[in-house]
Amino acid sequence: MNPSEILLYIIIIPLISSFIGFMIGKKDEKLRDIFNIIMTMTNFILVTYLYSFVMNNNLEFFIPNIMGTGLYLKLDVFRYIFVWITSLIWFLITIYSTQYLVSYKNRNRYYLFFMLTYFSTLGIFISKNFLNLFTFFEIMSLSSYPLIIHDEDQYSHEAGKTYLVMAVSGGLVLLMGLFLLYDYTNTLDIDLIKFILQDIGNIKYVIAGLIMVGFSVKAGMFPLHIWLPKAHPAAPAPASAILSGILLKTGIFGILITAEIIVPGDFYISVALLILGFITMFIGGFLAMFQRNIKRILAYSSMSQMGYIIVGIGLMGILNEHNAIALYGILYHIINHMLFKVLLFMSAGVIYMKLHELSINGIGGFGRNKKTLKICFFIGSCAIMGVPGFNGFISKNLLHHALTEAVHLYGGFWLYVGEIIFVISSAFTTAYLLKLFVAVFVERSDHDIENIKMKVTGRALIPMTILASMIVFIGVFPDFVMNILHKTVETFNIHETLDFNFYSFENIKSSFKSIFIGVLIYVFFIRRKLKKGSGENWWYENIALNWFSVEKDLYIPLFKFLFKISSFILRICDDGLLKLIILLNEGFNYLINMPLKYRKNSNLITENMKVFDEENDYRLNISYDKTTDLVKETKNARYKMNSITYSIYIFGVVLVVFMILLLY
Repeated sequence: MNPSEILLYIIIIPLISSFIGFMIGKKDEKLRDIFNIIMTMTNFILVTYLYSFVMNNNLEFFIPNIMGTGLYLKLDVFRYIFVWITSLIWFLITIYSTQYLVSYKNRNRYYLFFMLTYFSTLGIFISKNFLNLFTFFEIMSLSSYPLIIHDEDQYSHEAGKTYLVMAVSGGLVLLMGLFLLYDYTNTLDIDLIKFILQDIGNIKYVIAGLIMVGFSVKAGMFPLHIWLPKAHPAAPAPASAILSGILLKTGIFGILITAEIIVPGDFYISVALLILGFITMFIGGFLAMFQRNIKRILAYSSMSQMGYIIVGIGLMGILNEHNAIALYGILYHIINHMLFKVLLFMSAGVIYMKLHELSINGIGGFGRNKKTLKICFFIGSCAIMGVPGFNGFISKNLLHHALTEAVHLYGGFWLYVGEIIFVISSAFTTAYLLKLFVAVFVERSDHDIENIKMKVTGRALIPMTILASMIVFIGVFPDFVMNILHKTVETFNIHETLDFNFYSFENIKSSFKSIFIGVLIYVFFIRRKLKKGSGENWWYENIALNWFSVEKDLYIPLFKFLFKISSFILRICDDGLLKLIILLNEGFNYLINMPLKYRKNSNLITENMKVFDEENDYRLNISYDKTTDLVKETKNARYKMNSITYSIYIFGVVLVVFMILLLY
């Protein structure tokens, strides 16, 4: 088999498997589970098989007459990182889901959309054409929606509505950017666009901005993050792991290729990403400290970690020829976050399988005697905190060194502020994870649940153990990943091999500095201000930070304002159009009922034309009565104008219904 043809198979397999598995599940759910595991394992093996080919040469595949322009697929080393981790994670979560969903309803529906989301996610990562990427992107948004509302309770439907509104809105903004992009460049090929955009002037900022907004929704970047803390807690744990570990990276993937492949090194775009990245990492970490639901804490944590990656993308643009370390940090942290965040959501899912509770007030002390679960959660927590010996330590140090390099090159007050935000955000990470770990796995509580036995089989624990082992391995042997990244960065025209001593005294000291600050925040703020009670009778207060809500205080009033303004403008246009139609109708009536002498003149003209036609045989068959056609065409024009009027009314009704759905 040609390696390039395998690109088609790795997206076709999950697509076909989704429907075959659904039909099998109607008869035998156990057989469906085995089928899905085999299919995701097959895909993972195929992707792994492509490694040697991709390292030597890019793979491309084209199918004409699909999506209008054809289906363009490409797999280089950069894309391969996303595809390989995605196929691995999906395989492990498929195994994990077979135990987690035992007590759930609608399992067959879940697996149908689970596999469709897998198909579309892979399609995003291997698309060479923006139209293909957009199509897969929208399929992913719609197919992941049923995963979020799977429980079908009030909260999940509210979360699903927010997710769907943000996803559709982001998709429309992205589509608007692609329309402009094609209008100015006459191509949607990602590899060609960067050479054309340089010559189209400042409109490139509008185009890149619209495209990035569309991707930023999925990446959970502030202020477009509002769906994230709602959707993650609402979805079942396997779906939450997918949303956080993989789907967020589709947004990051889009931002990265837009910023560093389409408009590489642009200063203004880089500064905007840098500022928004700092805000995202800080607010995500800050809000995570106040939460009590494990999955909501992890959701805000994901938002914060995406901020680190976005900061790295911004640093790439301002560092110019010194941007290699930033790119290494970005790619390394993408890999790391895929691993440790999926592990933590799996751990939260194991707790929920037994207790059907996720508030730390209700599950305090549960994990004290659960050794495997405690070790897995501890490894995942240390990885995010950046503790030496775990993978997060490597990528955070790379990103911090990139920021230090920017401070050294440019100086300035704001970059120093950025470095402070970086350290404080890392401290927040330590604080909220200590809150989680100590409450669930260390402290005793009066719930008498720590001795409850868990019936968790290897189907849940083996995937978690694999991820935990990978986290430690990558942390202890960082050169294993760095050797792959050396080839990956060539996609961005970087041919510099980074030789970095990760476990130097300075790097370890820098890591423990932020960890120490985080411990202080945990001890003197979280335990003293947020935690109440004493001994085994303790709880965390629900301190609602409701002084400002992006959704309620910004988006909803903004949408209402836009609705009123658009209604006013459309009403003016509608009144003007109706007056124009009335004027045209009166004109048509005048033409139809014109004085008889003018109609006689028309008949004379018609007769002359007929004589001419008789003298020219080849024109004889096309002669017509001018007078009759004038009346007929006038009536047809009136009919068409009425049709346009009705169309405008129908459009107005659809627009009003759509706006009502958005607002309510």
